[in-house]
Amino acid sequence: MPDPLPSPDELLPPGTLVTLGASSGQVVLIPQEAETQPAPGGSEELKLGNLLPILRRRQRLLVAVFAATVAIGAAATLFQRVVSPVYQGDFRLLVSDPIDASSTEGAADSSLRALALQPQDRANTPVLIEVLTSPLLLEPIAQRLNVSPDKIASGLKIVSGGDASGVMDVSLLWDDRREGQQILEAISAEYLAFSMRQRQERLAQGLEFLDTQAPVLQQGVVELQQQLSSFRRQNSFLDPSSQGEAIQTQRQALNVRLDDLRQTEAKLLGMASAVGSGMLTGPQVQGSAGDPGSGSQDKPAQGTMTTTTSSLLGDLTDLEKQLAEAEASFSPTSPQVRSLRSRVNQLRPLLQRRKLDSIKATLAENRSEQAEVNRQALQLSRQFATNPNLVKQYEAIEQRLEIARANLSTYIKTREDFRLEVAQRTRPWRIISPPEFEDTPDKPNLRNSLMLSILIGGVAGVGAALLRDRLDHVFHQPQDVEDGLGLPLLGRLPFLPVQDGLSITEVVEGMEPEARFGLRESLRNLFSSFRLLRADKVVRLFSVTSTVELEGKSTASALFAQTMADLGQRVLLVDADLRRPSLHRLMSVANGEGLSNLLTEPTLQPERLIQPISERLDLITAGPAPPDATKLLSSERCSALVEQIRSLPGYDVVLFDTPPSLALSDALLLSEHLDGTVFLVSLQQVDRDLPAQALRRIRSFGVDILGLITNQVTKSSGSDIYAYGYGYSPIPAGAATTIKATSKRAEWKGANRLMRWLNDRG
Repeated sequence: MPDPLPSPDELLPPGTLVTLGASSGQVVLIPQEAETQPAPGGSEELKLGNLLPILRRRQRLLVAVFAATVAIGAAATLFQRVVSPVYQGDFRLLVSDPIDASSTEGAADSSLRALALQPQDRANTPVLIEVLTSPLLLEPIAQRLNVSPDKIASGLKIVSGGDASGVMDVSLLWDDRREGQQILEAISAEYLAFSMRQRQERLAQGLEFLDTQAPVLQQGVVELQQQLSSFRRQNSFLDPSSQGEAIQTQRQALNVRLDDLRQTEAKLLGMASAVGSGMLTGPQVQGSAGDPGSGSQDKPAQGTMTTTTSSLLGDLTDLEKQLAEAEASFSPTSPQVRSLRSRVNQLRPLLQRRKLDSIKATLAENRSEQAEVNRQALQLSRQFATNPNLVKQYEAIEQRLEIARANLSTYIKTREDFRLEVAQRTRPWRIISPPEFEDTPDKPNLRNSLMLSILIGGVAGVGAALLRDRLDHVFHQPQDVEDGLGLPLLGRLPFLPVQDGLSITEVVEGMEPEARFGLRESLRNLFSSFRLLRADKVVRLFSVTSTVELEGKSTASALFAQTMADLGQRVLLVDADLRRPSLHRLMSVANGEGLSNLLTEPTLQPERLIQPISERLDLITAGPAPPDATKLLSSERCSALVEQIRSLPGYDVVLFDTPPSLALSDALLLSEHLDGTVFLVSLQQVDRDLPAQALRRIRSFGVDILGLITNQVTKSSGSDIYAYGYGYSPIPAGAATTIKATSKRAEWKGANRLMRWLNDRG
């Protein structure tokens, strides 16, 4: 009964994706870890770290594109400079306001002139440039010289003269230097005439404006004079400032009088308090309210009252003196003493009332006078408060009158100046650098054109290199493989044109001597590198694998095994590609029983299936294709079989030819039991991203990667690497490919040689 068909999980190991190969369109199985990698030659973002290696790989293409671009740019520049040169002429123009209002002395004159002229914004240089390049000025010139005004406008350029205020740099580009000189001179003359016309126009407008303002200014002066005269009549003074000073003097005198009255009032209050306490011998209240001790002829009643008070005081003093003498001579109860004491007691109250009445009368008079002084001071204060407003009104009217008179005087002077300037013919603009055309062409500029060509050439070269690298995303040189994958390069194999029906020995013998010599030397170098691989580990069983199919892996395995046998090693070659075996065809033996039988039949011994190829080279073929090669290689029988082969006596090296490692897991499952694997990379065929993915997958299985082999190295990639100086000349270009070259490809040999040269590093 036949074996059942394997399940999808058995056919496709877990974590694989199905995609199309980059070179041959075959179906390839890619591990899951490679899913996040960019598609071959696809839209991987360019990183700065990858830019320099790409430019090194494509340096010849970069230099060729750069040189071609610079050469084309230089040739175009020279052609244009000889055939259609463009000359430049220029002149400098001092530009000022056609009527400069600031030229007249005096701020008032300048303001009136500016108002009369109504100047445009002088700082608006772009507007002035637009006017100077407008058809208004260029069309008359074009008509006189019979040229196109649009051509003049396109070649005319006006810029401000940098830090120099009011300076314009005028330049003109023209293909005929003599005609350009005429046009430039006509432009300069037209600009001067334009400034003169603008001057006369604005002067006439200003003079007309001044004439319309004359009646208004005169009427203003008359009205202000009448207003000032009326103000003086209404307030009854000529000068409000002198009247204010008189009011201030009167206010000061009243303040002094009020202070005196307040001092007298305080004294009278003190006297009243003393009399009320019984002290009757103090100072007498005499005179006016302003001076208690002075006499007053104006107040007879008050004076009589003061005389009476003084008489009573004298009588009281005499009685008190007599009482004192009586008390000294008589007893207190004597009639004389009692009589005198009675008279004193009667006279004292009377004197006290008289004194108090006199003080009260004087206080009343004092307070009445204070009220009068306050009333007069208040009236003067009101007059003084009103006076500043009058002064302000007076000064305001007088100031407006002075301004009106000054304006009228300035107007008269300005109008006379305008009449004089109208009669003059002075041009406000000046040519400070005459119109002149250069003898040498200005365009094309050799320096600028060369710099632009270099810049464009650099960009084009880098762009061409990047584009070529993305479209031709393969390895071209062995050094690229070593640098890109970071593994040691063991050997480099040249192209071997294998043909169906011929063994590997027949193909090698059919090569030309130079090519055959180079192939053998490259294989011997590979063997030498292989022997130095592991100083601390014996490498006896190893495999050879690649990224995808059709990279020449089996051919390289057969050649390497044959070379090791020729160099004295006893070699066993095992065809472990159970899906597409090819070693039996290369060795011209039958593919009967082989490795697949050993894996499925545990009792079968390897010695029975060994086929001798040469004296030191034996072969175990793949055998019949099993339904599930992955299942066989992952079984315990595979591990035991490898140990059986390892224990075979007499073999120095056992080489397993395995399937591609990126497509299938067969090579990885088998290599787990070996001492390591050698990874082969074909040049100019496999996408340069795929080998790195395959190597990551191999490392994920814990397989020791011994090194790299590059295949299909041609002269363009190797550059005479096989001419060792043994009397052989360098390999002629295309000699290695003569076996399968066709007549059609021979026609394109030159183009192919150029492309190979561009792809090479140089």
